[in-house]
Amino acid sequence: MWTIAHTIHELHELRFAEVKSVAVLTQWLTEQGFSVERPVADMVTAFVAHRIIGKCGNGHPAVAFVAEYDALPNMGHACGHNLIATMSVGGAVALATWLEDHEYSAHIQVIGSPGEEGGGGKIFLLEKGVFENVDLALMLHPAANDEVAPQYLAREGIDVEFFGVAAHAAAAPEQGINALDAVVAFYQLLHALRPRLRPTDRIHGIITHGGDSPNVIPEYTSARILVRSIDAERVHELLTWVEMAADSAAKGTGCQFRWSRFVPFYENVVHNSKLTGLAEHVFREFGRVPVTGTQSHGSTDMGNVSHLVPSLHANIGLGQGLVAHTHDFCTAADSVQARQTMIDGAGILATMGARYVTDMGLQNSVHSQFLRPQGVFVDRD
Repeated sequence: MWTIAHTIHELHELRFAEVKSVAVLTQWLTEQGFSVERPVADMVTAFVAHRIIGKCGNGHPAVAFVAEYDALPNMGHACGHNLIATMSVGGAVALATWLEDHEYSAHIQVIGSPGEEGGGGKIFLLEKGVFENVDLALMLHPAANDEVAPQYLAREGIDVEFFGVAAHAAAAPEQGINALDAVVAFYQLLHALRPRLRPTDRIHGIITHGGDSPNVIPEYTSARILVRSIDAERVHELLTWVEMAADSAAKGTGCQFRWSRFVPFYENVVHNSKLTGLAEHVFREFGRVPVTGTQSHGSTDMGNVSHLVPSLHANIGLGQGLVAHTHDFCTAADSVQARQTMIDGAGILATMGARYVTDMGLQNSVHSQFLRPQGVFVDRD
């Protein structure tokens, strides 16, 4: 398992291009008796690995371990997806072997999910029905601390473009309409919104195009913005503020603007109290004491899964003080501590799967706690 985790870390392949990482994972799963289906949902680097244990049929649980394996541009595995993938495949293999040895019946799956970093791979998997026959979806994410119910926010991602008129910047600047002024004013207006934001609100982004030449009045500029909050309704309230800021910046500089979505909408993670309660016990059995009340994390397309399937998306501690999406986190994801985190994480996932498969009362309580939220997201395109 550690060879796989290290190899994926060294490959650091980006979203929807994780070809070699997927090959490493699926080769090992095949060697461990899983049948692998790929590509899946029209994505070359998506896969589903199956292992049927016993006389599996109607009434026997289907447990899916969700693997992520994409890296961040210019930062590598600064979110530890090399560990997520390895914990999930390791947990699936361990559970399948244990169930077979103890003559239980179940359908164990590994769902390979590409492009979590800004691509929404799980959303495409959901749309193609990959999770339809899954009773339980499990995954762990490396973080600074152990957390069984971490807060992951809903998220919208938009591109905002401004259109002006080009002119010679020295000879005839009065004949131009400066789109750079518009995008800078837009960014400043977003900053001016900060006093109105709640603790769980986030508006942040980058200027993706600021012009082409310093001696030409920029006729086109653009920014990429992420808007996050506790749920979809609040995200879309914030999105109206962002739209008003773009409109004001455009009008104030004489430009035109338009915005479009560049990534599918990420839902907030819905936690199942029975699963988080089980996770609390299992973490402690592995010598880990989960913390509560920590700050909000980012967003994940596992949130969309959690709205449709009883799911666990917990955090497993990789090192106190670590912050995801940093170079230090990337280094930590290939360290001695990472190896132990990987081993514990695979064991925790396998143990939770074993408790679920062998306890019908737990299965019933998990599903009785699961209420499918009614989405409030409206496609505004």
